[in-house]
Amino acid sequence: MKGWRAACWSLILLGIPAAGRAEFDQCRLIDQVLNRLGNAMAINRLIIAEGKDSTAVAAASDALAEQNESYRHTKRQRAKAGCDGWQRD
Repeated sequence: MKGWRAACWSLILLGIPAAGRAEFDQCRLIDQVLNRLGNAMAINRLIIAEGKDSTAVAAASDALAEQNESYRHTKRQRAKAGCDGWQRD
């Protein structure tokens, strides 16, 4: 009986930190996606601001529009995942 109880407690205790780690990794992954999108958006804004090549400006403008939508969508996902703000223990 004690063996089963110890096995159950060990499974419960080992499962709880794993769930916390998975949430932390999801938030970190979302932050990395946002950082990459932000960097790409900045590059496209620079290309648009320089305005030297009209075809490059058009391509950068189209890419920036898509990246802007992706950024907003990812920010909403981040909020839904509970990655914003502090969490109480």
